[in-house]
Parts: sequence; C-alpha cells; structure tokens
Amino acid sequence: MNEESDDGKLRDSEIALMDALKTAFEVMLSAGVKPAVIDKLLASQQKQYPQDAMPRAVYVMSALRVFVNDSDRSKHREQVRQILTDPSAGSA
Repeated sequence: MNEESDDGKLRDSEIALMDALKTAFEVMLSAGVKPAVIDKLLASQQKQYPQDAMPRAVYVMSALRVFVNDSDRSKHREQVRQILTDPSAGSA
C-alpha cells in the first residue's frame, strides 16, 4: 500500500526527518568532514532512485545535497568550528 499522497508534497514526518539529517550533517561538517564526502554519498544514494517511480526521494536527496554544499552555510560552520576549538571564544 502506497501511503504517500498524490499531491506531490512532503509529509510532516518527512520534513522532520530531513531536518534531523540536516542537523546531523551540520555537526559532521562543523567537525571537519568535507562537504564533498557527504555529497558523494548522497549522490550515490540518489542514483538508486528512479525519477519516474520515486520523484520525492530524488528531490529529498537533491535538497540535502544543496544544503551540504551551501556556501552561505559553510561560513556559519566555520564560526561554529572556531567556537568549538577555542574555549575562550564562548566566555565573557
């Protein structure tokens, strides 16, 4: 039984899972994992989803890849990395 609706929209639970993955990716990237490493893994997974049969799965992987490679986020990640590695940066 296909539980996905025909409206083409992600369900709340799918959005929550994407947000959880984004949080995990933020932690990994802030810890120094290179975006290209995560992107390669996501690209490999995305290729396994047939576009015509699983368009939302392809969209989700694409959206996660855009997030991982977002240059604006990389500036934020560098700030987080500096705060995490410099104990005096977080003190008043």
